[in-house]
Order: sequence, then structure tokens, then C-alpha cells
Amino acid sequence: MYNNTDKEELRDNLFSKYFEVEEGVNATELVDKLSFIPEVWDKLNVICENNIEYFDKYSSIEDIKLLKHNDKNYLILKIHLYRYVIIDVERKENVTEEQFRNNFDENFFVNNFNSRKRRNNDSLELYDIEKYEGNIGELLDFYLENEHVLNLSKRIHYVIKLDYSWTYFHIDFVNASSQLAFETRDQFLYEQLYLRYDLTPSRMQDAQNKIGIEKMQEIFQKIKEIKIPQKVIPSDLYKEYLIRSNEEDKHKTYIKS
Repeated sequence: MYNNTDKEELRDNLFSKYFEVEEGVNATELVDKLSFIPEVWDKLNVICENNIEYFDKYSSIEDIKLLKHNDKNYLILKIHLYRYVIIDVERKENVTEEQFRNNFDENFFVNNFNSRKRRNNDSLELYDIEKYEGNIGELLDFYLENEHVLNLSKRIHYVIKLDYSWTYFHIDFVNASSQLAFETRDQFLYEQLYLRYDLTPSRMQDAQNKIGIEKMQEIFQKIKEIKIPQKVIPSDLYKEYLIRSNEEDKHKTYIKS
């Protein structure tokens, strides 16, 4: 364990591991090429902000799927772990509370939305449905127009371990944010740095006292140089990255010629 190890030394050792990667995709380039993903999610959030009660600018849709269940097609928006909007696609109507309780069970949400399974309980006791108040046809059209993007992997989680400590670099495409953390099992080291999607520092930081402003600024400067190994990037996101890189190269070639 690292009980007697200086935190700064341990943090530096962990952070330096990112820069030992020779083959990989530059983090700044990756978020730039894939910026179309959070842009689509942001449009969806604005639509929901205008059409779902209690859904405001601080809220975000966690997932959206078009699923067939009991021979019916439903467009389902996950707002929170136990909050959903469920729309009958054929009728273009929100399902009623009665329809929800009669036609769905906990396993449906566990299997399709990674909801937490509670032991020996298959009821919808904790679940709530919200009503979509706007034009459902327009919402369906938006989903179908952007279905490919909305079904892409939603995050990259890059973890590096060093004995009993680890660091992770997390990019969230749905919420347009990133995070860099340093941790140990016993929380001797437990620090998180919050970033915007473009890898610039977020205004919200709670590690100043642990790390120090000067050291944080140094880390923020270097984050943009991190290379993410291809094996860490979900295959569908890497494919989109290559497509857009090739399109950009073709455009540059065309401009030169």
C-alpha cells in the first residue's frame, strides 16, 4: 500500500503513464472529430426541455431507444435511473400509468437500460413515467433522422492501473463532458478533475485544496496531449473517427489541388 508515499509523487507517476503511449489517437483530435455526437444529444435535450415538465437546462436525457415489446414499438427516453418517457409509436401517444404497470416490468429496464436489479423484486415500485407534452411526430422524426448517432457508444473510459492505485480518463458524449481522476483503494489518493467536452477545465472543481491551483493548471495543459489507445475506444466510435478524418484529408487535398 501507499500509506507513506507522497501523494504528489504517486499522482505524477500515474499521470506520466498516459504519456508512455506511443500509438494512439490524440484526445483533442478525437473529441474534435466526434463533436457531432454531443451536438445531436444537445438538440435532443433542448427539445425535451421545451416539452417535458420538470426537465430543465440542468437535466439531460441519459438514453433513447426504439424498442419492440409485446408486439408493440415504443420510443423510450431514459431521464434518470427510474424516470422514463414511453411513447406508443403506432398511436403516437404517451403510455398511460395503467398501460405502464400492466405491460412493463423491472427486467425490461434492467435488460435494455442497465437499470439496477433489486433482489427478489420485479415490481415497478420505484419507477415513474413522464409525459411528453409536445408534438410526438416531430420527436419521432428527430429520432429517426439521428438514429445512427443516438445509438453510438456514449462514452470512453480509459483506465490505467499501478499496483493499488489507478487513474482514469473519461469522455462522456451524451453530457458533453470529461473527467480525469487519480484514486487508490483506501482513498489515500482520491482526486477528480472536471473538464468540458473540448478538454478545457470546467468551472466546477473541488480538488484545488488537494492538488493546488498551479499543479492543476499544469495537468490541464498536458491533458490535451494524451493519446488514447485504439483498443480503449469503442469500435463504432473509432470507425466514425476514421470516417471524419478521411473526409477532412480529402477536403484538404481538394483545396490544395
